[in-house]
Amino acid sequence: MDESQIRLLLVDDEAIILTLFKSALQAWGYTVDIAEDGKKALQLCNENNYHIMITDLNMPNMDGMALLKRVKSRWPMMEVIVVTGYGTIETAIEAMKMGASDFILKPVNFEQVQFTIKKCYQKIKAESENQELREINAQLRSVNEMKDKFLAITNHEIRTPLTIIKGYLEILEMIMESDDPEIAETIEIIRRTTLDLNSTVERMHALSRANQITWQGRKESVDLKEFLIKIREDMSGLFKHRNITLTVQTPEKQQFVMGTTPSIRIILQELLQNALKFTPDEGKVIVSVKEKDEHFVISVQDTGIGIPYEKQDLIFSDFYEVQDTINHKTSKAEFMGGGMGIGLSLVKEVVTSLRGQIELESEPNVGSTFKVYLQKATLPEMQD
Repeated sequence: MDESQIRLLLVDDEAIILTLFKSALQAWGYTVDIAEDGKKALQLCNENNYHIMITDLNMPNMDGMALLKRVKSRWPMMEVIVVTGYGTIETAIEAMKMGASDFILKPVNFEQVQFTIKKCYQKIKAESENQELREINAQLRSVNEMKDKFLAITNHEIRTPLTIIKGYLEILEMIMESDDPEIAETIEIIRRTTLDLNSTVERMHALSRANQITWQGRKESVDLKEFLIKIREDMSGLFKHRNITLTVQTPEKQQFVMGTTPSIRIILQELLQNALKFTPDEGKVIVSVKEKDEHFVISVQDTGIGIPYEKQDLIFSDFYEVQDTINHKTSKAEFMGGGMGIGLSLVKEVVTSLRGQIELESEPNVGSTFKVYLQKATLPEMQD
């Protein structure tokens, strides 16, 4: 809120005081209305939206204390400044206990008046900004609730028919004995497509439950070396298909981190899948593990297209894709192949649930490196 938007109400039974105050306040750029007593002031408050009221305490019909009490009960956010003489300073202090923002002593020093009004303005401005932040937070909570509902409903609505399709597909494969290559190819296409859809549903399911104990399971010591060997075996074919060199630097000895088998698998699979998508043919992807303090750091480095600087804070958001959606194409292996945009957000959720951290270093047209910090497993946990 700009200071020029502040609207004030002056309340005093002496016309000369009203005239002096009004002239000074208007000269400072404020919008000002006047009232000769408390009853008139309440009437104006019902008709207009005032930010600050300056009121005398000693007035006929309704004094300043009674006016303050009514104003604060109906418009608690209005700032009220009381004007009093030295002889009634105790009354002014009592008024502040009832909600007045400050008091001004007679004879009036207009430099003090201007200073006091500016203090009230700063308070109003801060409250306005806080209100905006509260509204933004409420909107964000609403969006998150919608996202959670979308994940839950979509997961359910897709999973049920998918289960039926998988079941009938298995029956078809058993009863159809044909040497016709076209029939065999059709069945294989349906099978692969069903598996891809099932993988997407499982990832959405994992994302929607990433912070739930029922999904994580009990944390235990997990051998990174074993996982790296397995992930290299599982994904090497996809990298060979694109002529991308996949180097997995397995440690000489076992390295144990705190986690669960599903969580570590998701972290490695999604980061490698991301590297595969955004690394051109003939590129390189290197996976390594280093020890740093109380963590093991998993690094996935690629020679891909990199991530624009202005988008690096967005890539861990749900359903976000770096490339323009107009060029979206669904593929697990094809260069720039799209997906639902949940891979990196899922990794972030899983890493956070394990009390770890994930960092990104990326240079457009040079490549990206994702670093995941996972807590080491202590000796008792390894023995368990």
